[in-house]
Amino acid sequence: MSNLVLAVALCLLVYANGQIDRDSSFQRMCEFWNGKDYRPRENGYESMSGDKCSFQFPHATETKDSARKYCEDNVPFHINDAIPGQFTECQAEATLICKNGWIQMFGRCYRIEKKMMSRDDAMKHCADQGATIAFLHRESLPFRINDYFTKVSQIWIDASESITNDLIHNINGGNVILALDGYRFNLPNIALARVDPNEVAMVLCEYTPPMNQAESNYLLKRFGEIYYPTIFTSYGAFVRTASSVKRNENDEEADNKYCAKVLKPFVLDGKAQSAIPTREFLDELKKSKVGGIVRTSAFSSIANKNDRMKKTCVRAYTKSIFHTYTGGIKRYHPVDSSEWRSSQPSETCDAGTYSTGVVLSRDGEMGLETMSDSRYGPLYCQSGSDTYKYGDCPDGFSEYYRKKQGQKWCHKFFWEAIADKKNYGDAQQDCQKYGAWLSDLQIKSGVDFGKYINDALVGAKRREDCPKKGSKGVGGFDPDVNSPCSRERVFEWVHDAAPNPPDLIDHWWNEYEPNHGNDDEEKCLVMLKDAANWAHNMAPTPEMKFNDHYCISVKFRYFCGREAPIVKA
Repeated sequence: MSNLVLAVALCLLVYANGQIDRDSSFQRMCEFWNGKDYRPRENGYESMSGDKCSFQFPHATETKDSARKYCEDNVPFHINDAIPGQFTECQAEATLICKNGWIQMFGRCYRIEKKMMSRDDAMKHCADQGATIAFLHRESLPFRINDYFTKVSQIWIDASESITNDLIHNINGGNVILALDGYRFNLPNIALARVDPNEVAMVLCEYTPPMNQAESNYLLKRFGEIYYPTIFTSYGAFVRTASSVKRNENDEEADNKYCAKVLKPFVLDGKAQSAIPTREFLDELKKSKVGGIVRTSAFSSIANKNDRMKKTCVRAYTKSIFHTYTGGIKRYHPVDSSEWRSSQPSETCDAGTYSTGVVLSRDGEMGLETMSDSRYGPLYCQSGSDTYKYGDCPDGFSEYYRKKQGQKWCHKFFWEAIADKKNYGDAQQDCQKYGAWLSDLQIKSGVDFGKYINDALVGAKRREDCPKKGSKGVGGFDPDVNSPCSRERVFEWVHDAAPNPPDLIDHWWNEYEPNHGNDDEEKCLVMLKDAANWAHNMAPTPEMKFNDHYCISVKFRYFCGREAPIVKA
């Protein structure tokens, strides 16, 4: 797989992938491999399923098991199906979502810092990003790290004692690295070693993304393959418990607490409760064809034992309201009349029939029935998860929505005064004060930049390995369209300013740009708008055009960009 995925690395490392309605490291992998049937999730963190794509790799497998093994080792996402053949097909799903600039692999988010540093500095670097040094939690991870993160010789990493006890290169009191190039330590490539404490390496940071509904549903689906089938509706997943309980009339939270314990391995922070028996849930329950009887969370509003035992108890109690306790501000969820069987509710004065249940083996009519509080029965538990949304852009930033990436982006302009002009390095440094970088300009973004600026620096630079210079009539780029130094790829967005390659091919100022002229200085990118560029005496442009320009010796206006903060809803 290393030869297959190696080229993906460049695409993934520079792609802004933190938007909250899909995982872009998965999206870009699908685009790179010309994946079939790419379907982004429809409702962000609240979506019932994740992003999906079907990959075909030039690797032959003979059986279903061998195809699945290949897919699970080489495609770092959930595998819904694997189809053997001359080309192995991996039907994959990304349920979790990583934040901006991070790559998802096997349920965790990774980002590498291509700078040599000590182990202590590496730990601090990761901690500053709310992360830790990456931990080897599966055998195939080092090989995927080698595939995705190119031009890296050795990285700091953590591993369990059972893995590090028998290292060939083992310095007492040293620190563990992953030697992607094992030559220095007389090891094969992609090997672990414990090295001298004074050694330096790059660092791979990791964090676990927050649980969302899609990931919870995936785990509960696998759980249902072992126990009772998990039931899915348009708004949640429902799991039948294996043990029976009865309603605790002295604690309305008892059923919810019970469900939080049952689903704790699959739903973080106790985001689970006894299932609310809506009509959609009951209809899906009918399809499951599971027999027996289950209790539901719905109970009568006249649930006080003393009231139910009064001598004046009459059938008027049939008008009492049944509801479920959900907690929070809206503490009760009423039971709709459509959720009952036609002969229900049938309350009696026996001080006992104030709970509800569903008899799954009865005739075809599916609905609630009244039943005794003291009757034991299994519950269905309903999963939940934290939801997230984009917060407001910081003060002084304007916002717009990147539809293709599903990302809320924030811009801050520096254009009003001559003092606002800076060269590329100083502009980047100023943007960092706001947690931002020099930004992109998406041609079809719909943002009216004309009212702000005539010329401005944007956050792209010439690739360091593309030194070719040009002159009038000869461009400073490789005419081979497949070359990384071609006109389409010779410039790249940096610091995750935008997806690469930049959409510049039809927007250069003239057919010879970017020419990389003038003493090898034109490594930065300038946007021109509706006016002659003073430095080159260019004719006015009727629309936004781009030109390569000086990074150091000339100052420009500029604008900074960053993703909007992601907050709990």
